[in-house]
Amino acid sequence: MTRVTLLQMAAQDGRPLEESFAEVTRLIDQVGEADLYLLPELWTPGYFAFDDYSRAADDFEAVINSLSEVARTTGAYLHGGSILHERDGELFNCSVLFDRTGRLIAQYRKIHLFGYGSREQELLTPGETPVVVDTDFGRVGLAVCYDLRFPELFRTLAERGAEVFLVASAWPHPRVEAWNTLLRARAIENQAFMLATNGVGVASGGVLCGRSTIVDPWGVTVASAGDTAGTVSADIDMSEVAEARTSFPALADRRLLSEPKPTLLLERTDEPPLRFEIEQVLLAGYTGRDEVAVRRYIEKLEEEGIPAPDEVPVFFTVGSGLVTTMPSVDVAGAETCGEVEFVMLIAGDGEIYIAAGSDHTDRDLEKVSIPAAKQACPKLISRRVWRYADVREHWDALILRSYTPANSEDAYQQAGADALLHPDDLLTLVRDKFGSDLVGTVIFGGSFSSISGGFTFAHSFKGEIYDPVTGDSLVARYQIVNVLEKGA
Repeated sequence: MTRVTLLQMAAQDGRPLEESFAEVTRLIDQVGEADLYLLPELWTPGYFAFDDYSRAADDFEAVINSLSEVARTTGAYLHGGSILHERDGELFNCSVLFDRTGRLIAQYRKIHLFGYGSREQELLTPGETPVVVDTDFGRVGLAVCYDLRFPELFRTLAERGAEVFLVASAWPHPRVEAWNTLLRARAIENQAFMLATNGVGVASGGVLCGRSTIVDPWGVTVASAGDTAGTVSADIDMSEVAEARTSFPALADRRLLSEPKPTLLLERTDEPPLRFEIEQVLLAGYTGRDEVAVRRYIEKLEEEGIPAPDEVPVFFTVGSGLVTTMPSVDVAGAETCGEVEFVMLIAGDGEIYIAAGSDHTDRDLEKVSIPAAKQACPKLISRRVWRYADVREHWDALILRSYTPANSEDAYQQAGADALLHPDDLLTLVRDKFGSDLVGTVIFGGSFSSISGGFTFAHSFKGEIYDPVTGDSLVARYQIVNVLEKGA
């Protein structure tokens, strides 16, 4: 049997780190020995202490060292909940796990950042990679709070062998029924143990519901805390996972469904998400309104070894599977880069949506064949979109800018939307060339030269469309992974 203990800590935003650690050790001393202790999400400085996030990230190493010492002295595994971590100028909500010797054996950066009345999406960067790790009691998968609403993450963890899920949370009281339901659902559908530790009590941004819970692979609640600070413990038999998966082989009985066409799920303001099936993707090039500037840009490209087009504007058709909203892209070469563009998506009801995008391109291959270079890299767009009708009347006031690396303070590109063909004019050209039936078409509207006039090759890129009338922005941000460097 494996003894597990969830430490349900009181929510106290801005509490000094020393006091928070004292509370951790007090709860452990109070409950006694266990094989695994678990802490809540952002127990320091507190989930709602948004103004303290950057400062708290400065304490990352101190927190890691202290948690390591707790694991070593207790001789237990310690799931350190989640803490704030800064890397390359970006902040992450980072879940950590230590083994019995105090060694840090896993770090998971929260993938799904909460935005409903929270500043998490504003302040933090989403993680990219699901994390599973072996322990002496079984294979575990890590998740944080809002991740619970996304079953595909937990299915991925299960497919990678996870037998138990460790979830750190700061779940609020108004949605306590969702908390109880999702914990059991994730355990049932993956036939795995669920160990979920929540904060509790009044915080500056709301009331955390507590109810830290242990659920078995059949969805039965083994133990659960109430709505006060304290601990909850249970002995779990990890052999129950194999027994459940063997005697009731739901995971083996799955039949996978596939999308008939590449499909995007895009966020809309105050509306349900837009499910967009891609029929075709068109990349417009050399779409500047200033013909003299366009000619200068073409001449600059010729200096880089890139041949001039036969006509302007020019259109390239690329595979519909290249368009993505993923936060990371794989490329095969060191000389690839993005350029910010507006992107038009023509939906089935005739509505046109606008996204921020990046026609990421292999500049080295571009010297040999522009069409081939366009096909060689993914095409990124923002997860959020605007209705074109909402910005059409003040379109020329919009500002396009990009940064590479993504956390750079200095813009790589910047220009008003009036530097490029107006979407109405671009649509007229597209209809003349490709016909009037454009449902499911994604149109990248073209770009403009960098501020320096040349290309910059970095490991991340951010493209943004800013609306000065509303103060809103669309952002396409991603990491660039050169697969040729992985084995170097």
